[in-house]
Amino acid sequence: MKKFITASDVAALARKGKTEYVIGPDHRLTDLARETAQKHGIRLIRETVSSAAQPAFPPRILSAPPVKAQPAPMQTPAGPPPVVSVTSRYDMVVENGTVLLPEAGRLPVNLCIRDGKIAALTTEPVSASSRIDASGLYVLPGIVDPHTHLGLFAPLETELETETRSALLGGVTTIGTFFNRPDSYLSLIDFLEEQVPNLSHTDIFPHLTLREEAQLAELPLYSARGMNSYKVYMCGIPGLFPHQEDGFIVRCMEKLSRLPADPILCVHAENASIVEYAEASLAAPPDTLKAFAGSHPNLSEGEAVVRTAYLSKALGFRTYLVHTSCRESMEALRTAKHEKLFVETTSPYLSLDTESDVGVYGKMLPPFRAPKDRKALWDGIRTGIIDTIGTDNTTITCEEKQVAGGMASALAGYPALGTHLVSVLNEGFFRQEIPLEKLIPLMTMNPAKIFGIYPRKGTLLPGSDADVVLVDMNLCRTAEPAGLQSRSDFSLFQGKTLRAWPLVTIKGGRIAARDGRLADDSPSGRVLKHGML
Repeated sequence: MKKFITASDVAALARKGKTEYVIGPDHRLTDLARETAQKHGIRLIRETVSSAAQPAFPPRILSAPPVKAQPAPMQTPAGPPPVVSVTSRYDMVVENGTVLLPEAGRLPVNLCIRDGKIAALTTEPVSASSRIDASGLYVLPGIVDPHTHLGLFAPLETELETETRSALLGGVTTIGTFFNRPDSYLSLIDFLEEQVPNLSHTDIFPHLTLREEAQLAELPLYSARGMNSYKVYMCGIPGLFPHQEDGFIVRCMEKLSRLPADPILCVHAENASIVEYAEASLAAPPDTLKAFAGSHPNLSEGEAVVRTAYLSKALGFRTYLVHTSCRESMEALRTAKHEKLFVETTSPYLSLDTESDVGVYGKMLPPFRAPKDRKALWDGIRTGIIDTIGTDNTTITCEEKQVAGGMASALAGYPALGTHLVSVLNEGFFRQEIPLEKLIPLMTMNPAKIFGIYPRKGTLLPGSDADVVLVDMNLCRTAEPAGLQSRSDFSLFQGKTLRAWPLVTIKGGRIAARDGRLADDSPSGRVLKHGML
């Protein structure tokens, strides 16, 4: 496994008066380390290595050699896995990689799969029908994106196919998807249970937006069907989602708290009145990301975050703040956050800001914020304020977004599933120097626990679903819309080189994507009943 040199390592050399650093063949520097070396005048010298010593990529899939006996599986922090017969074989083994187990950190173990489940973690050779040589790679749980939107600008049936394909290429194997409609959700639940297995390539846990009293009356029916995640908009989107008054939100919390499961309420936190005032106060139609951000000021989100935190604590109800985006929210949450309040941000907010060159393609609600806000979000991850990272993926084409009309007339939304994991690693590890042990749980274990699908999802412990992602931290690739296979024809990162792409995505024990291409295009999605006792 390659060793990554950080800014702290370089600073330590500077304190010792060193002026040179020899970069070994298995050493890699983060961007911040290079900047620190330049700042202190430390010359970086790369040690050469023969091509024969380099690891072979992509991973090799080999047939299984005969093994006389099956070793006992390695014990994990959650206790020993089930006893396995010494004469049994596994369906697949991922060997020679570094397994990142959210509960325990990095482990140099082999990952064994049987019947679509993680069967064992072991340090010894095993017998298996197929093998993946993961030398030099990180082996992660399948990524859980808690925040997506499907079916807004195209039929839901279409995007269940296209966007979940893109998700698999990006290492995302499970998605939380928000639905918003008037009247009953019972027909939607019927549709999802029938069509997700036929169309989707990822598993899905639905979130139902609550917008009227008739839906509150049906909450026990939704909960009995395994739907235990809901949403309200403090500030809606004209023509799409109405916003809800505080009294309605309180009634939602009160009625949800009476359900036998452990439901959660997701909140789009912006002050609708402040937003309306800010939009009316604009001197001219916005023509840049910075100007558009003024129509949804930081003040509107910071105030709404405080209000949400208070209601959640006062009523003792589990609440989830979606897509927090600004410094004011982070500052408020330093004191307002409590054990039943969970906080999400998104990979686009962590990667881009108003100084980025993405232009009209980056129009979103809430908007991209200033660089100081993006820094505050990363500090929120460092200090534990932020619990999860989602995408807020809202698939839309250039024509549907009305890009040609410029910032003022363009609609909000962008595809993000295919670049979710790589954009977080590219920025979070190489630029922000946040350890993988801290980053990966925010995209795996944490959302799975919060939304009641752990340990089936979000981990690689024995018994969990065999959703696995193999990542090459050294792989650089240019993001191109066609290669991401979304229905959209643009990407926030199009033409940009990102580092740390997934090489292999395993979904339910099957290799679903490999080296940037789909390896198995058969639908395998399921609707996950979540949060049930």
